[in-house]
Amino acid sequence: MKNWIKDHWKKIIVSFLLIILLIIGGILTYVQSATYSAMPEAVAILEDEAVQTDGNTIVIEPDEALGNVVLYQGGFVEKEAYLPLAKALSEKGYRVFIPQMPLNLAILGVNRFEDIVEAYPSELPWWIGGHSLGGTSALLYAVDHLNEIDGAFLLASYPSDGADLSQADIPVVSFFATNDEVINQERYEESKALLPEQTEYEVIEGGNHSNFGYYGFQKGDGESTNTREQQLDQVVDYFQEVAE
Repeated sequence: MKNWIKDHWKKIIVSFLLIILLIIGGILTYVQSATYSAMPEAVAILEDEAVQTDGNTIVIEPDEALGNVVLYQGGFVEKEAYLPLAKALSEKGYRVFIPQMPLNLAILGVNRFEDIVEAYPSELPWWIGGHSLGGTSALLYAVDHLNEIDGAFLLASYPSDGADLSQADIPVVSFFATNDEVINQERYEESKALLPEQTEYEVIEGGNHSNFGYYGFQKGDGESTNTREQQLDQVVDYFQEVAE
């Protein structure tokens, strides 16, 4: 009888583990199918001599650093999709870091900024931000570490209720594209109350959600009337203006 009970429980445990593995496998399969891949021209930037990969983080070094930028990727978007933006920022004098997030979801790696600062100490200003879910996740870190951060930026993004920075004394710049049909525009407007009064808002006429990165067209987005290059040029120019 004891052996029967023992064998019975073994079968239950094995069955349970198999179910867990099937669930995990299903999740990973879904994540892989839902992930937006970086466009070839973005991936090609990895070959640039100024670009290096340190573990799971892409680092782009400028000729002469003026500051540091940590960029969190959008949800289910490969981090390499933000290399064109990162490269353009580095050409303006910013050392840019793009950390890999678990399952390409920045909300699962909110504290990656801390890891980067520890690995690359610098007395120059530190900016944190990101695209879409990446920006929201970045602010979740920022709100509890304002003494470590000199500025924040949002690309088609807004703070969650858990990131009230309305009393924060740091510069924040928020970019919004007029043809963006992915962002929840009602929530975007409401969330402005959670940002500092001095927040700078830059409107990109004719831009959309997808053009903040190089990963193709995101499902549900509006059509852009300008190019990715034009949209990112506007982001870089305005960011530099605010950061300086």
